Amino acid sequence: MSENDDSKQFFPDDEIGRDRIIVEVPINPQSPYEERVPSGYDPMSEIYLRGRAFRGLAGGRIPWWVLISGWIFFGSLALLIMISAITSAGFGSLPVLVFVTIPIIILWRGTIAKLSVDKLKNKRR
Repeated sequence: MSENDDSKQFFPDDEIGRDRIIVEVPINPQSPYEERVPSGYDPMSEIYLRGRAFRGLAGGRIPWWVLISGWIFFGSLALLIMISAITSAGFGSLPVLVFVTIPIIILWRGTIAKLSVDKLKNKRR
């Protein structure tokens, strides 16, 4: 410790006793390394946000209501276009079929991942 007794310089009249020192520790401390979410207005941050959403979907970490609403909105539209392309039975419908199967494959992979994560959670209990 310093020989100058710096504490007397700041607290000249009041000596702090050890029983009066209180340190409050929060129950859930905040992490100092929080991941910032990019704005999405420039091209690179938009690509990052899309990749983050697809990673969440492919990892099975999304809520059930998001998955079900995805099937209702995107899956039903894609299945409707796919059925109409199959019934037209022309060679021009092949690119449409390839293009339309992409959302269905993404939703299918997300559903399988969600079911496997839920199965692992139930197995651990």
